[in-house]
Amino acid sequence: MEVARGDLTRHDDVRSSIADVDAVVHLAAILPPAAERNPALTRRVNVDGTRALTDAVEARAPHTRFVFSSSVSVYGDTSAEEHRGPGIGIDHPLAPDDVYARSKAESELVVRESRTDWVVLRISGVAVPVFQEPPAAWPFLADQRIQFVHRDDAVAAISAAVSVKSARHQIFNVAGGPTWRMKGRDYVGDYLRIVGLEQADAAYQSAPGHFDWYDTGPSQLTLGYQCTPYETYLAQIGAEVQRLMNA
Repeated sequence: MEVARGDLTRHDDVRSSIADVDAVVHLAAILPPAAERNPALTRRVNVDGTRALTDAVEARAPHTRFVFSSSVSVYGDTSAEEHRGPGIGIDHPLAPDDVYARSKAESELVVRESRTDWVVLRISGVAVPVFQEPPAAWPFLADQRIQFVHRDDAVAAISAAVSVKSARHQIFNVAGGPTWRMKGRDYVGDYLRIVGLEQADAAYQSAPGHFDWYDTGPSQLTLGYQCTPYETYLAQIGAEVQRLMNA
């Protein structure tokens, strides 16, 4: 494998990176909270960088699969909605309400209007099975609906999007599946119990985060990525904590 370092905002770097590639997976972005602190840089990287990349693919590799990593944040605050059935679907109106979410929504439009073999993945919060210090405030409300996706399953979705022909020109929600549907307090309680802390000590942010339950039926049918149930994630966290205690 060859690694080529470059700057997404430099067109020469972008164009040279496209030569002789089999697929493009676009993951680069300025993320929160940095995105909110520097809106100009966020736009230059997230939106203008995406346009530079699609332009380069159109010019140099028009038949190459282009997978764009978007975010469920493009739906905005959906916490007050009552969901019956599978949850937020890709046809839900977009209502991005911060700098990062707006940059992702605009970048999606850039990708969808391009003449590339594109796939858009709206990825939910990614749960990584390692020990992490609990945040000062969890990024959702205690009673908010949340549905994370395991890190390995997110990677599997991206990988499948590269190779599955029927994914062409499709938008997919990527989240963990039925076992990952819960309320914020459930997730926090499970995590704190495993790491030996009291749930009463948990603090949540004062406004809803960009989390909800999502319709992942179409994405699972096409990409087949949901391989890690929530219970497996908890077991992995428990094993990691035990390993650290025995080290």
